[in-house]
Amino acid sequence: MKIRKGTLSVLVIFIATLLISCGYAKSATESDFPAELSGKDPLQKMIELVVEANPILQTQRNFIKEIGEVPGPVKGPDIDLGFNIGADYTSDDEGEGSIAPIGKIELTIPLYSSAKKRKIALDDLTLREKLTTAWQDYYSLKNSLISDLLEKVDTIIILKNELEGQEKLLSLLQYNLEALRKQVEAGVTMPSSLWNMSERIITSEINIANLLSNLNTLKRETAVNLAGDRWQELLDMLDEIAS
Repeated sequence: MKIRKGTLSVLVIFIATLLISCGYAKSATESDFPAELSGKDPLQKMIELVVEANPILQTQRNFIKEIGEVPGPVKGPDIDLGFNIGADYTSDDEGEGSIAPIGKIELTIPLYSSAKKRKIALDDLTLREKLTTAWQDYYSLKNSLISDLLEKVDTIIILKNELEGQEKLLSLLQYNLEALRKQVEAGVTMPSSLWNMSERIITSEINIANLLSNLNTLKRETAVNLAGDRWQELLDMLDEIAS
């Protein structure tokens, strides 16, 4: 069987168009969403948890699935079907009449409907635009949440280091206080030096209390704001890096 080049070209274009249309029309599934970071690194686990559990991201993913499940425009023949019913009255020579029901079915199949083809194309384009916009919003929101998490983790580490520094300073001041007390008892140092050292110790203790409060508050706020119902899991991870 011979196939003309023109017919073959039209066939190839038709098949390509069909495949592309099927690709756009498919519903979004879990496999359509990119795989998140995996591994044993605590930071990677936190990112994965936030992306999975954040309620705003969950809502956006559900919205994308709903758009993907919307049926595409029907690309069938533009057929008009009409049905008419009525009655037919007849009479004979003697004046007796009779009524008989009649019906008529009309089927119209136009050879070409540019208006319908245009509407189908516009509806398909609108659906694709909505899906593209939804994906863009999803990635933008996802990147924003990850950036927020990384900033919070960085601040937590800074507070942790400051807290460790203050604790070491307090330990050193307490050691010096004991040494000064012995020197005062031996008459080597004036008693006023004990007051100065005690003031420094009190200041260090206040700094430690404030840092510890700020650290705990930041960890809890980060967990609740980013991980939704799974905030306790994220809080445990934040405790791990702050310990």
